Parts: sequence; C-alpha cells; structure tokens
Amino acid sequence: MKTITFYSYKGGVGRTLALANIAKRLAEFGKKVCLIDFDLESPGLHYKFKENISNKVINHGIVDYINYFNCHNSIPKSLADYVTPIAFKNKKFKDIDFIAAGNVYSDKYWKTLFSIDWVNMFYKKDSKGVALFVDLKERIRKELKPDYLLIDSRTGISEISGITMSLMADEIVLLAAKNEENLQGIKQIIKTLAQPENTLSGKIPKLNFVLCRIPYFERPDEKIIEQRAINEVDRDLKAFINESKLPIAFEKLFIIHSDPTLEIEEKLLMGYQYEKEEDNKQYIQRKSRIKSPIATDYLELFEELTNSQLSVKEKQIFNNIKKTEFLIERTKNTSDNNEKIKLLLEAIHLNPKSDVAYALLANSYFIYKNHIDALGNINKAIELNQESNDYLCKKGIIIEDMGKVEDAESIFKEVITRDNKNFYALMWLGSIYSDKKNYEKALEYYLKEVKFYPDYPGGYNNVANIYRLQKNNEKAFENIYRALELAPKDATSTGTLAEIYAQLGNDNEFYKNFELSLSFGISKETLERSFEKEDVYKPYLQVPKFLNLLKKYNINIDISKFI
Repeated sequence: MKTITFYSYKGGVGRTLALANIAKRLAEFGKKVCLIDFDLESPGLHYKFKENISNKVINHGIVDYINYFNCHNSIPKSLADYVTPIAFKNKKFKDIDFIAAGNVYSDKYWKTLFSIDWVNMFYKKDSKGVALFVDLKERIRKELKPDYLLIDSRTGISEISGITMSLMADEIVLLAAKNEENLQGIKQIIKTLAQPENTLSGKIPKLNFVLCRIPYFERPDEKIIEQRAINEVDRDLKAFINESKLPIAFEKLFIIHSDPTLEIEEKLLMGYQYEKEEDNKQYIQRKSRIKSPIATDYLELFEELTNSQLSVKEKQIFNNIKKTEFLIERTKNTSDNNEKIKLLLEAIHLNPKSDVAYALLANSYFIYKNHIDALGNINKAIELNQESNDYLCKKGIIIEDMGKVEDAESIFKEVITRDNKNFYALMWLGSIYSDKKNYEKALEYYLKEVKFYPDYPGGYNNVANIYRLQKNNEKAFENIYRALELAPKDATSTGTLAEIYAQLGNDNEFYKNFELSLSFGISKETLERSFEKEDVYKPYLQVPKFLNLLKKYNINIDISKFI
C-alpha cells in the first residue's frame, strides 16, 4: 500500500480536485484505492464524487472514529462502519473506499469536531494519539487492502497536517499558488519534513512540488510570461533547499494551470497518454493544443506518482484500451463506412480484446453484404463477451441474411431463453414466422413486442401487418393507427396503411398513403422487399400512375423483376 498525502499551506489551490483526479484514474486502472478526508474544518472530498456516492447521508467518518477512541479509550471494532463506498457507473472502474470527515451537514459533526482535545491526544503524558493513527494506517492496509491510500490533508500547520505527512505519508504532494503567502508556508513545511526525526519511519518522504493556478497562454509572446513565472518559483524553491542544506531532491516543478471552465462547473478532468501524443503531433503541425492543458497537467502528475508502481507494460495496455475507446467513438461521428472499417481495424490492433470493436466491425462488413467477415467478427465478439444477447442477435441477423433461416431462428430462440423480453429476438422471430406464413406464431411474438415495448411504433406496425395478412382489417386498422399516433410521419407505417387500403380495393386511399410514405422517405430497399414479398402490390406494378409516383420521388427500381 502506497500512501500519498496531498497538502497545501492555503486553500483554494485545487488540492482536493487534484487528489480526486488521481484517485479516479487509479480506479480506472483497476487499482484498489482508499481515500481519507482529513481536511476536517472544511471537508470537500465528498463533493468531488457526489454522483458516485449512493448514501444520501454519510453517517460516520474519521471524526467519529477519533471520537469513539477518545470516549472508549479503544479503537472501533469495525473499520467498515466508517467507510463510504464510491461506486462508478462504469464497471471497468474499481470502487473506492472513502473515509469521509463525517456527516458535515449535521450539528453533531461540528460539536464532535470542536470537542476533540488535540493537545491531550498528542502532548499529554502517555497520550495515544500517535498510536491511534499509526494503527489506523495498519488497519486500512490489512482490512481494506488498498493499493493506494490517498489523504486530503488539512491546510496550515497543525496536528492533523503533521499526522497526515509525518506519520502516515510515504510520499507527499505539496501544492501552492504563486504568491508569497503560499510559498513561504510551503518552505516551512519542507524544512520540517526534511528532518528525519520528525517522521515515524525516520526517513524523509518523497516530495512532489506542484505550482497551481498558472494561466495558460497560446501566443508565443504571452507564453514567455507564463514560463518566466514558472522559472521564478522553480529557482526560488531550489535556492531555498540548497541554502538551507536540506537533504531533499527537487527534480521537477509540476504545473497545474488554471482553467476558467472549472470555475463555472467543477469536474474531474484528467487526460490520457494517447491524447497527449496526439496533442504533441497537432502542436507540431498547427502550433496549438486540442485539449484543456489542465488535463495534461493532471496526467503528468499521475505518471510521476505511479511511476514505481505501474509498469510500462501496464500503462501501455491501459493507453491502448483508452485509444481503442477513442477510435470507437470516432466511428460514431463518420458516415463513411470505409473509414469506420479502417478505424475499427486500428482499434482491434491496439486492443485485440475489444468485443465492441469486433461487433461494430461486423456491422460495417454486413453493410457491404460481406457475410464471411461479418460473421467472423461477430463470432469473435461473442467469444470475448458470451453474455451479450445483442451480439447473438447480430449473428442471427447475419445468418438469416445468408439464407440460413432455420439456424437464425435457433439463435433468436436461444436469446429468448436468456431474456424473454429481448427486443431484437422478438422482432426477428416475428419476421421469420411471417415469411413462413405462420401468421399465428408471428403474431405471438409481435404481440409480446408491443406488450413489453408499448411506446415502439414499429411493434404496432408489425402487428397491423400480420392482421392485414390474416384479412382481419379491423384489427389491422386499430394497430396501424396506434403506430401512426406514436410516429405520425413514419414511412413504414404509412406504407402499411396503404397496403391495407390496397387489400380493400380502395385505390384513392392507397395512392394517397403510398405517396405519403414516399414523401416521408421510405427507402428503395424497403420497397423492393415489399414488391417481392407482398402480393398486394402486383396489380399496381404496371400502372402508369404508380410508376410516375416512383419516378417523382426518384425511386429507380427495375419493376420487371417483380412482374
């Protein structure tokens, strides 16, 4: 367990936000993280994860833990009672164990906090305050088993800040804004920490220096101002360490730029290595950066803090996964299918375990009717994620299009055994039985579709079409009007209404609704399937009025194929 304390002499420098960004990225790496909010007078760590804390009220925290010890002269039996889980919606993230300050919304919290006698705890003869916190760290290590313990320290110079740095920290992140008050305070802390006798282990923890709230400039002439400010602080701290003859290594001054968007709405905003690489390429080409600089700043600090714990291979795998997700997202923003295939092949090269990339690649090949590659890629997606009913349905669709209807039917039925409400399986089984002219069976599946998905207009259209084929025109009208009530300009449903009127011999209503369907954008492919499967169109295929409507809406179909 590596323990890192985040400290600033003054508040308002972005210390807690920096810690939260580091914690979330560690969780994204799959690392077990524990957080402690030791900023007891102004706790705020819970705000950074408010969307991920299900408990409306944090009942117990570190203040309650300390109070129990003071009242009972013993530690609480269960550490878990003082832990609040931080659970991410994205299940690829590891949940975080959070020891909050306490229920800061209650009067009891503040009364308890101000009743703690820190002098008695640490300076009275035979006081046990030091032992309490040494034991707490050990309990966290044994009971919670985190890879990382991150501590948000109290500001200023106090017993609590001393505990979090001298007693508990293996490594410390010292954050300061560029002003005399901040920097002088940090210098005093550095001088204190540089004395081994002030630490429990007798060793000086590694110190990481971070200069915060530095404006980021794009223009070269303004960039000089930014760099001059950074260099001034860098020289000042190095001179202080050297002149004071402190045994501290100062290799790099990390920067966290100011970001106006975070002043409006605070959010976690760490970049990824692949973005940094892309930014560097773009910077060379265009002399500009794509992402907010603060995202890169957090990333550089993260890399330094995890340098000895995360291997190069581990980081590369993570970076490949993130770049794969980025490439997959890009496919959603292009209509060029060839470009999608190119992006997805690159994604799979980076991360051969991305079932999503294989499934999307199967979709792209299927568009070109490349059934072999489509089937190969969807099989790979299923191999990687055997629980996905969506992938099984996609396989069924591909196989059905290859003419292997019985095999497709078996696949869709397998999906129904897993999930009797599966949308695609119900729809395709209805379609398969409709093509087989087993209308009762088709209706069974389509009725289930509208039962489970009552707001889906296509379900009512499917039901209406089956009733039309069964010559039950009353039921057909009832359901098609329900479909059109939900989607008044749906081309397919309007086309079905035209077919019902055609079956009744009402040419005027047929032509009116058929033209509406064309005006709503019914596709050439849909019409060709209808002309091939539906006898209702045969009387019209050679009628000039019908042919002129197709011509009017630029639908070029070789009618001779269907006569």
